[in-house]
Amino acid sequence: MTQSTPNSAPRPVPVPTAESRVFWDGAEAGRLTLRRCTGCGRLAAPLAPRCAGCLGAEFEAETLSGRAVLGGRTVLHVPGIPGGATPATLVQCAVAEDPRIGLVALDTTGATKRLRPGDMLSLSFADMGGGVFLAVARPGAAP
Repeated sequence: MTQSTPNSAPRPVPVPTAESRVFWDGAEAGRLTLRRCTGCGRLAAPLAPRCAGCLGAEFEAETLSGRAVLGGRTVLHVPGIPGGATPATLVQCAVAEDPRIGLVALDTTGATKRLRPGDMLSLSFADMGGGVFLAVARPGAAP
């Protein structure tokens, strides 16, 4: 019988696309930034190629408040990302400015364990090393 060893592959680095570049550039600057359709004004999810409201393809970058609403959370006891720590708590949340847009964030302190779906969160971004900036959720509304 052989014993398996943990995967020692390096953490993957997000590769921004035309649609997601605004989001990842904002993350690196520590801000939640999405695209807003110039035709109808609807916010677009980071990977959306067109506006879900009017199918427009013209957007402007907009920095949001960082407020979000908790949808749920899960704890991974196996590495979800190569090089990632375990256990890792992932939080699903909806952006306060448009609850149709859901994001996944890390809970690095365990603070969301006491929260319930519908509670307010504050999203920020943390440098995870190697050029990777991920969303981090904390209880309470962003200032």
